[in-house]
Amino acid sequence: MPKKPVKLYFVRHGQTKFNVEKRLQGHADSPLTENGIMQAKAVGRGLEHIHFKAAYASDSPRVISTAKHVIDTRDIPLTTDPRLKEMCFGVFESQVIPEIKGDDGELLKRIFSLEDLHLAAPQGETFMEVFARTKAAIDDVITRHHDDGGNILIFSHGVTIGNYLMQAYKLSQYPKLENCSVSVVSHYAGQSNLDMLADTSFRETGSKLLY
Repeated sequence: MPKKPVKLYFVRHGQTKFNVEKRLQGHADSPLTENGIMQAKAVGRGLEHIHFKAAYASDSPRVISTAKHVIDTRDIPLTTDPRLKEMCFGVFESQVIPEIKGDDGELLKRIFSLEDLHLAAPQGETFMEVFARTKAAIDDVITRHHDDGGNILIFSHGVTIGNYLMQAYKLSQYPKLENCSVSVVSHYAGQSNLDMLADTSFRETGSKLLY
């Protein structure tokens, strides 16, 4: 029996307290702001016309909260997977980005310049390490669903999603993902295609439906 198409909808979590404070979150966590909750509810409304068979989420509270607001009362089973967590920023976790100066500031700039994907903050992860665990999680999702096919939600983080898409689809630059933006990838017959990148139209459409 031929495998059926699987379409993955990647959703970045809603705005958080640390996002507003311009802090590096990584494996640290902070709650969704009131705006972040509304973003999650809005993207949920924007996606309500699409039938989803399942949803997978990072086990970070901010992502789980986003997923629950998006799914709301819909009958979509949600599974958490720690491999979908944000990049670990090591000693820089929870620090205010503009306040990271000197050698630490230069290291952070080098890491995010993407010139060396094997570079990491002390006690942190490299982009290559994050990609390896993210890809393993996504490959498992595709394998789990390719017999029946369908649409699947993947709730994760800005760097995790952006890094995965950049490396998997050989993007020329790192994609900037707004909170609750949606990126779509389709898989069929051994072929994979990036259909949508960092799209905010679902969130924007849903926002109009909330009022």
